[in-house]
Amino acid sequence: MNNLTHREEINLHEAVQKSFPKILIKDLTEYERICPVCNGLGMRMADNIYGIKGDSSEAGRKYYFPYKHQALSFCQSCFNGVQRLCPYCGEPYKNQAYLHCDCEGQKKADKEERIKKWNDKVSKAVPVDEKDVNTMLYCEEFDEYYDTVDDFFDDYFGRYTDEEFNNDGRPERLWVCSVEKIHIDADNVVDNACEELHEDAYKQCDISGLQNLLDTWCKDQTGATTYYPCYKQYVEINWSEYEDCSR
Repeated sequence: MNNLTHREEINLHEAVQKSFPKILIKDLTEYERICPVCNGLGMRMADNIYGIKGDSSEAGRKYYFPYKHQALSFCQSCFNGVQRLCPYCGEPYKNQAYLHCDCEGQKKADKEERIKKWNDKVSKAVPVDEKDVNTMLYCEEFDEYYDTVDDFFDDYFGRYTDEEFNNDGRPERLWVCSVEKIHIDADNVVDNACEELHEDAYKQCDISGLQNLLDTWCKDQTGATTYYPCYKQYVEINWSEYEDCSR
């Protein structure tokens, strides 16, 4: 059985002349070019192959998908027939939806941007004395949290041998962390619990009593306490003081 009645061919050149203007205009910026894959059309030919269930024809016996509905489809190598180029190496981005290159110029620019953002963050932060800190301290360079500066020193010198010790690679500050503790809102709990009940069920519930119970329970869940560097305050690492004490 074969439900394919006939095949028709469309003269693409004639169809394009009827459907589109003779000239396409592309206003390009400095880091753009006409796509060499679709020649600026923004479209490519797609076969869109398919098969017919129960097809007993020679083509159907030989191939799973012997037929096609060819059509113009969006070009995957550009946007609207235009490729955007990396301003550092001049090559088109490998992924035109993600304008980022792997070239050395891009890497250098990324590094400079990270340094700039870091310097801006540090310039807006305030140094504080460790004795005024009642939370954890965070080391950006190690991605580690410490109870005290002494704990940081113990960890630091445990990571490096004398040969690896490098003044240029030393962290300069430990960031003061904000604290997040577990909390459950009784109002939300009751509201969810009463969804399938009668319309006045929520009003009949002792929400404040439940909140007291939940607060007591949450207070006991000390293992859920989470610390985040807030980048607003930091403790300076006094290396000379530590070295003087270690002599």
